Amino acid sequence: MPEIEFVNHASVLIREGGTALLTDPWYSGPAFHKGWRLLHETPEPEIEALLHRVTHIWISHEHPDHFSIGFFKRWGPLLKERGIAFLFQKIADQRVADFLRGQGLPLTELAFGTEHALPDMSVTCLKDEFYDSLLSVRAGGRHILNLNDCNIGTEERAREVRDAVGTCDILLTQFSYAAWKGGRENRAWREEAAQEKLANIRVQTEILEPGLVIPFASFVSFAHERNHYLNDAANRPEDVVAAFEGAPFAVQVMKPGDVTNGTPDRAASDAAIAWWAEVYARDVPLMTYETKSEDALRAAFSGWVDRVGRNNSRPSMRLAQVLSPIRVFQPIAIRLDDTGTTWRVDPARGTLETTEAAPDLVMHSESLWFLFSNSFGFDTLTVNGTLEEDAPGGFSRAARSLAIENLNNLGIRFGPGLVFEPAVIGAFLERLAKVRRKMGRGSA
Repeated sequence: MPEIEFVNHASVLIREGGTALLTDPWYSGPAFHKGWRLLHETPEPEIEALLHRVTHIWISHEHPDHFSIGFFKRWGPLLKERGIAFLFQKIADQRVADFLRGQGLPLTELAFGTEHALPDMSVTCLKDEFYDSLLSVRAGGRHILNLNDCNIGTEERAREVRDAVGTCDILLTQFSYAAWKGGRENRAWREEAAQEKLANIRVQTEILEPGLVIPFASFVSFAHERNHYLNDAANRPEDVVAAFEGAPFAVQVMKPGDVTNGTPDRAASDAAIAWWAEVYARDVPLMTYETKSEDALRAAFSGWVDRVGRNNSRPSMRLAQVLSPIRVFQPIAIRLDDTGTTWRVDPARGTLETTEAAPDLVMHSESLWFLFSNSFGFDTLTVNGTLEEDAPGGFSRAARSLAIENLNNLGIRFGPGLVFEPAVIGAFLERLAKVRRKMGRGSA
C-alpha cells in the first residue's frame, strides 16, 4: 500500500516499493516577487535527508511555489549526483523543460492523458486551463489524485477529470485562494473566494468519490507590506474540516513529516491543525520594495518592447488597438506611489511616457520594473497582489494591454493566427469579466 508523506505547501512524497515520487519542491525563500512566504520553511538537514530518499520529482507548472529556482540553485548538485529523474507536462512552452535540461537533470515530458510507467507506480498527467496540470498516481492498488491548485470547480470539469482517470481513493487539493482579490476594502470578494475553494472541494469529492481528502497547496501567506491584508479571509485547515463534518469522506490535515496510507487518523489530523495554528500565529516581518530610478524603468521597458516585438506582429497589435471590438492594447496609465509619477504605457507603439492622466493602476516602481523585466511579470503581479486598481475597470484594461506575454508563454503569438486559439482567448476574457464583476460589486 503506498504512503504519502507531507513535506510542505504543495510538496508530498508518494512512496511505493523502490519508487519515491516527490512533488513541487518549494521549501524556503519568497515567491512571486517578494509577495508570498511559506508559513513554515523546511530546515536544510531535513531537505537533504528527504532528497536521499527521492527517485523522481514531478513539477506541476511553472509558478514559483511549484517550480522554485532557489531549490535548484541550492540542491542542484545533489539532484544530479543522485540521478533523480524529473517529470513535467509536454507543452509548447519549453522554459521549464529547457531549464531542467540545462541543469543536466534527466527529464521525461508527460503527454497529456497518457499513462506513464515508473518502476512501482504509474502516472498520468492532465492539463488544466492555461498552464497548470494535475497528476493521477496509481500504486499498490490505490489511486491518488493530486489536483494541487487546478481550477476543478464545476461538475462538468470534474467529470472530465473522472472520465480521463477515474474516481480516486485519495484526493490532494488546494484549500484557499492564492491571488489578488481587489483592494483592502473588498473583503467581500476574498470571503467569497474562500467559500468558492470549499465549494470546489465539494464538487470534486462528489464526482471523484475519494475516501480521504488531504487539503494542501495553500500553506502560504501574503507577506509584503502592500499585500498582507489579503490574508484576512483566507481559509485555514480547520475550516476545511468544519465544512465537511459528516461527509462520506475523511479530511486529513497533515503537518511536515506526517505520513498516511489513506487510512483516516482524526487524532493526527487534530494534532496537525494545532501545529498549524501556532505557525499561523507567528509574527513574521513583512517584505518591502526598493524604489527604481527612471533610467532603470526605461531600460527594463526597452527589454519588454524587444521581447513583445520578437514574439508578436506589431502591425497586428496596432490594427487591433484601433479596430478590435474588444478594446485591446490601449495605452495604460500606471501611478507609482513611491515616486509620485504616472507613466503611460502604449504596448502597440512601444512607448513609455509620463502623463497627467488619471491612472488605471497604482503600484510601486519595483513592481513596474519587474513587470517589464520578466516575461511572466504581469502574471506575477496578479498573483502577488502588490498592485491596486485606481479607476473602475482599470485592471481589466491593463490585462488586455499588458498580458500579451502570458499568451506568448503559452506558445501563442498575437497576429492573424490568433483566430485559431478561441478557447484560450475565451477563457482569458471570461476571467477578466469575472474580475470586473467582483470589483464593481466591491466598489458598490
